[in-house]
Amino acid sequence: MTKRRSNWYIYIITFLIAGVIVYIASNALLNTFYESQKREENISQNTGTVFKPDKAHNFTILTMLSDDVEDAPDYYMTITYKGDTNSIILMPYLKNAYMKGNTLAGAYRNGGAEAATKLIADATGIKISKYIKFTKSTLIEFFDMAGNTTITVPTQLKHENEDDKTMTIINKGTNSFTGRQLYLYLTFPDYGVKDDTYSCKVQGSSYTEFINQNFHNLSEGYIEEYSHFIINFTQTNITKQDYEQKKKALLYSFSYANEICDYYVPYGEMTDKGYEISSDSLATVKNKITETE
Repeated sequence: MTKRRSNWYIYIITFLIAGVIVYIASNALLNTFYESQKREENISQNTGTVFKPDKAHNFTILTMLSDDVEDAPDYYMTITYKGDTNSIILMPYLKNAYMKGNTLAGAYRNGGAEAATKLIADATGIKISKYIKFTKSTLIEFFDMAGNTTITVPTQLKHENEDDKTMTIINKGTNSFTGRQLYLYLTFPDYGVKDDTYSCKVQGSSYTEFINQNFHNLSEGYIEEYSHFIINFTQTNITKQDYEQKKKALLYSFSYANEICDYYVPYGEMTDKGYEISSDSLATVKNKITETE
């Protein structure tokens, strides 16, 4: 009878090799896990210390709208960005708004966009040095770049052009306006309402909807595109450097804030001088722009 030889050493070697393989595999998995945790921790830390705008990034600009480049503006509105509250405040003004001994139309007629900007700045005590003047064509193009805007029109509007006898109709109800349709609504000759500032209210509410609907979660690429258009195709004293200084703040606010925009219409009364803005309303304007969280 032949005695079988024991192969115990083969089992030991196999066991040791298997142990090494398990060790290497588990170590690799643990390293991957810890590296993943480390990356997540770094991302978390970076997110926690991510750039956040503050009051130093706040600014106010005056926007104007005329039919053509050579024409004086018919519409004026300040736009205030508040980095400390992630908000935008719109304040539309009538062209015959009277402040500090002059109207906006009069200031523009005598000194251009700079004079109109200075008049509002002097009357409100707010630093305003930048302006944008849109025309019909550039504003429509800007609207279309951003996308349609849904507006609720309270009553049907009709207007017949006396020159060519064409009829413009804007239907009552909720409408999705293209750039041209929104422009027509904003510049409609008669809203059929006996309120001196009703056109300002249409301006404020419509632009508020335009910004809230089209600028939330806006990417850096779109911000670049819009700024390029404004700097190069409108009448403005905003420069590329101005934009670069505010880009991160705007990107943050448009990324994290919803319903970012609201408006306020300065009130007063119609006089022989024009629509004289109340001193109390001017104080309210300043307070709304300078108040913090």
